[in-house]
Amino acid sequence: MFDIIGDIHGYSDQLEALLLKLGYRKEGGVYFHPHRTVLFLGDYINKGPKIKATLEIVKAMADRGSAIALLGNHEFNAIRDLFRLENEGLSPNQSFQWEDSLLAFNNNLNEFKYYVDWFKSLPLFYEDNRFRAVHACWDPEHIAHIRHKRSKDAGPEDLIATDPEWNKALTETLNGKDLELPENVSIPENGLEAGDRIRTKWWEDPSRMTYKAFSVDPLDLPDIPVDLSGIKDWKYYGEDEKPVFFGHYGRARFSSLIRHNVCCLDFGVGNGGSLAAYRMDESSKLSHDNLKYV
Repeated sequence: MFDIIGDIHGYSDQLEALLLKLGYRKEGGVYFHPHRTVLFLGDYINKGPKIKATLEIVKAMADRGSAIALLGNHEFNAIRDLFRLENEGLSPNQSFQWEDSLLAFNNNLNEFKYYVDWFKSLPLFYEDNRFRAVHACWDPEHIAHIRHKRSKDAGPEDLIATDPEWNKALTETLNGKDLELPENVSIPENGLEAGDRIRTKWWEDPSRMTYKAFSVDPLDLPDIPVDLSGIKDWKYYGEDEKPVFFGHYGRARFSSLIRHNVCCLDFGVGNGGSLAAYRMDESSKLSHDNLKYV
């Protein structure tokens, strides 16, 4: 039985409080439960005050077998940027998203790289006969491509995208799908980045949506139907599919239990929100009663 935990972002105090609330206890310095396993959805680094402590907790649990840790986009960015820094001659003074995480290691790059090397071994998704889990987006074609690619004798360097299909599979699995807005519509300045693309609700049928409704983020967009000619892939996550869990969208402020088989567990702890978990039971339909958070 799994307890699925969303994005932690360096908030180890909240993580320990949530683990205790779920009935996990420390043994030999590692959290465990006699009958349950944690499934972490990624994004362990950046933003929070105790990034190193978070990594120590998550990795120790994964090493012991009391947790499975998925790769998040923040960990992937660290893998990619460090590879480029070491192999493509980027300036070490260049600004990177993971600079706060490096500070947590007192700017000891080698110590931080120990965990980045571990990131390279993390799976990009989880699936069993009851449910699915991924950091940002479950696209069956991308999942099949990743499954095939990583079932071969793939090394860590394969996470550095080299071909368009693999790059798209990685990008959308870890960051979600986006959509270009019509020429006469743009994202207004409202605390989010302005631009001409929106992050989309990949679990919704775009043929039934307006741009405002189809956007993951609460943007001031017009209620005009989505132009389907701009969507190459019309697939969306159907209501008869297995339950799927993901994180990533903490700033979007939509309900975590979106549908009976769709659940977002990023409650935005890195943005002043909560750290959340879903406690799996025998039901094939998701329930608000199973959501736990601190």
